[in-house]
Amino acid sequence: MHISSVWLWCGAVVLGILIVSQFFQQPGRAAWRIVRNVALGCLFVFAVDWVGSYLHFHVPFNPVTALTAGILGVPGVAALVAMKLWIFA
Repeated sequence: MHISSVWLWCGAVVLGILIVSQFFQQPGRAAWRIVRNVALGCLFVFAVDWVGSYLHFHVPFNPVTALTAGILGVPGVAALVAMKLWIFA
């Protein structure tokens, strides 16, 4: 299954609009929420790596994985694990 790059750009634009709209509504609160979620995302990715080290499983830690886990939370970490198992295996 191949996802067209147009759909990926549309999704990125919609996500960007949602994030920017949060800044205009409550700038300080939205910035704090994004920083907090990215930090928690980093911790989730590190936790998966720590547990995965016993199972010989590794999710690479980079800005994309941190932002994915930070924006989406636990479902984002689950998506990263699923992508690692199914697509990149």
